[in-house]
Amino acid sequence: MIIHMVDGATPDQTQRVIDRITEEYGLPCETIVSATTVIGVKGITSYVDEGRILELPGVERVIRITEKYKDASRNFHHEDTVVDVHGVRFGGDTLTVVGGPCAIESEEQALASARMARAAGVDVLRTFVDKSRTSPYDYRGLPIEQGLELAAAMKAETGLPTVSELIDIRHLDAFLRSGIDIIQVGARSAQYSPLLEELARLDVPVILKHGFGNDMDEWLSAAAYIMSGLDREGRSVGIGNRKVILCYRGIKSFETETRFSADIGMIPTVRSRSHLPLLADPSHSSGDRALVERVAYGFVAAGAQGLELDIHANPEEALVDGRQAVSHEARRIVDNARAIHATLSGVGIETGTFAPATGGDGT
Repeated sequence: MIIHMVDGATPDQTQRVIDRITEEYGLPCETIVSATTVIGVKGITSYVDEGRILELPGVERVIRITEKYKDASRNFHHEDTVVDVHGVRFGGDTLTVVGGPCAIESEEQALASARMARAAGVDVLRTFVDKSRTSPYDYRGLPIEQGLELAAAMKAETGLPTVSELIDIRHLDAFLRSGIDIIQVGARSAQYSPLLEELARLDVPVILKHGFGNDMDEWLSAAAYIMSGLDREGRSVGIGNRKVILCYRGIKSFETETRFSADIGMIPTVRSRSHLPLLADPSHSSGDRALVERVAYGFVAAGAQGLELDIHANPEEALVDGRQAVSHEARRIVDNARAIHATLSGVGIETGTFAPATGGDGT
C-alpha cells in the first residue's frame, strides 16, 4: 500500500499517518521523499481501512500495490537502488562485472584464475566454495573450511571484493567469519524461503539468481523475502536486507542448443518493474564459451547493469562448467561491454520504459 501526501504536507501530518498505521494495524512504514512525500506500508495490508487513512489531514490518496513483491517493486521505490560494496557500485548508471572460476578446485587453480579475472578488469571476484549439482557424482567443491581459506587467499592476492554462493544455512557463520563480501543465492535455492528469511536478518549484500523455471513475479517475490523482514503473519521482525542485487541467467525450456533459454526482453522488463540492480550471466545462459561474448554484449545493450562471467585460467581442465568458462578473451569481453554501456548511457528508465538515446542534435 502507498499513501500519497498532498503537496506541502507537514512532517507532523506525515507522522500522524505513520502512527495510525503502526499503532492500529502493526504494520511497518517507509517514508519516501521526492517531489511529494509518499508513505509505503509493508506487510499484509488487506485489512487496512482506507477510509481511516483518507480522513487524516494531509493525505491525498491511497493506492494498493497489486504486485506480490512490494519491496522490490519500482512502484514502491521509484529511483534505482545502488548497492555499494567497499566502493564497488551495483546499479544506477554503472556497469559492474563479477568474474572468476565457477568453483574453487585447488590453490593453484584458484589463484591463477583470480589473477586472470583481475587482469580482465572485473570489479568483484567469484570465489565459489560450495556447488549445488544435479548429480551426486559431479564435483561439489572442497571441504567448506578449506575452500573458504582459498577464497580469502584469492581476495588477498587481488585486493578485490568477493562473492560466494551459500547453499547450506549451517555454513552462514563460516562464510561471514571468512570475509566473504557478497553472498549469492543460486538457481536451486532461489525459492528456499528459510534461506531467504535468514539473509533478511543480515546487513550483507546478496546476489539473487532465479530458479530454472521461475517467472519474473516469482523471482522478484524471492527478492522481497530478503528485503521485507516480515514473519509468517506479515509482522515486522526486523528492517530486512535492502542490499539485494538481481542476476538474470535464463530458464529451462524445450530448446537444447543453449544451456538455458535467455529472453533478452526480460532485461528491460525487469528494470521497468524493479528498482534493484540487475546483472546478467552470459556464461550459464549460453553454456558455451563460443557464445558467451556475443550474449554478454546483448545483455548490456538491453540494459543490464552488470555481468557475471565464469573465468578460468585453464577451462579445458576445469572440474565444473569448463565448456562455458572464458580465459584470456575475458579482457576483451569486459572492455567491449564497457564500451557498449558507455555508448548507450543515454538509454534509461522513464515512466516504466526505456527511452530512446538522443544526441545533442536531437537524433
